[in-house]
Amino acid sequence: MNVNDALGIGKVLPIDKLIEVLSKSVGKISKSYFDKKDVDTKAYEIEKLAEARANEMKIIANAVKENFLITGGIEYKDEKVAISSPKDLPIQTQQQILITPELDIRTNDRLNYQEAKKQLNIENVTAFAAEELKNEPPITDEPLNEDWTTRFFKIAEEVSNEEMQTIWGKILAGEIKQPNSYSLRTLELIRNLSKQEAQIFIKVAKFAINEGGKNYIFKTNKTSLLSDKYGITYEDITLLTEIGLIQSGDTMTLNFISKEVDFNIVLRWGNILAVTEVKKSTPSITMPVYSFTTAGNELLRLVDSSVNHEYLKEVIDSIKGENTRSKYGYILGYEGDNIICTSLKNFE
Repeated sequence: MNVNDALGIGKVLPIDKLIEVLSKSVGKISKSYFDKKDVDTKAYEIEKLAEARANEMKIIANAVKENFLITGGIEYKDEKVAISSPKDLPIQTQQQILITPELDIRTNDRLNYQEAKKQLNIENVTAFAAEELKNEPPITDEPLNEDWTTRFFKIAEEVSNEEMQTIWGKILAGEIKQPNSYSLRTLELIRNLSKQEAQIFIKVAKFAINEGGKNYIFKTNKTSLLSDKYGITYEDITLLTEIGLIQSGDTMTLNFISKEVDFNIVLRWGNILAVTEVKKSTPSITMPVYSFTTAGNELLRLVDSSVNHEYLKEVIDSIKGENTRSKYGYILGYEGDNIICTSLKNFE
């Protein structure tokens, strides 16, 4: 049996696809790299930072020593700067520009340190991606867009914060599993997110409920419920609106229009499916919501769902009426556009 027979036509192992992407974008790498990455990362990082500190001390000491007269007698002793003999300098000395062979060495030291740091950042991001992909089943062998990977790794090399590296690792893993999941515009938006902004988005995103393929935060009929009970403040929403993750407009609503036939309102939240049966000719139902932007919807894929049953019941209660009946079940999987779930049961 060949590999294609085992995996299926057009299928590859996720880790193999990751390695191929890395090889084309940042250089050759092997599976063994990911096995030893967790052990090596911290030691390598400490070593590089120590080297950088030592080089910094050496550069300062050499620069002060070589330019002692020009600086007016500034000395560098025991990692401290001191002025030993301030004085007026001859005009010709003030105008002197000192360029020595050591300048090239110091420049190379700086560039080498910067490149090493970029390399470390890329390796950390890809290690997080590998962790996301290691237990995944075979995936499509559809290649990633070359412009996308170029932009991605250009951004990843500048990401030093570990929490943000985790997010970028999830983005890479998601794009490998399903190309075109994250647009270039979304990459640029996430690039400018601060750690605090990312944390606020994650807090809010856990309350995102999907209806008709779009995601919303339902305000429910209790206007202060989100802030009073779940800690989602108006300031949080305003911030996410300003940075382009939630659509602007305080009066945005989701409308379920009255129909001449029975119909269902289907909500998905994590692994829960909530179905509200609405009888024909029931008056239209209007729900106040916050709606996520395209970038916000893409970024939602990175957030692990943790369903709050109490909040979901508040949402369902806002929909319920004399002509409606709501039930819920747990999602088991998908077959095309169809959702496979457990038997539906009434909300308690």
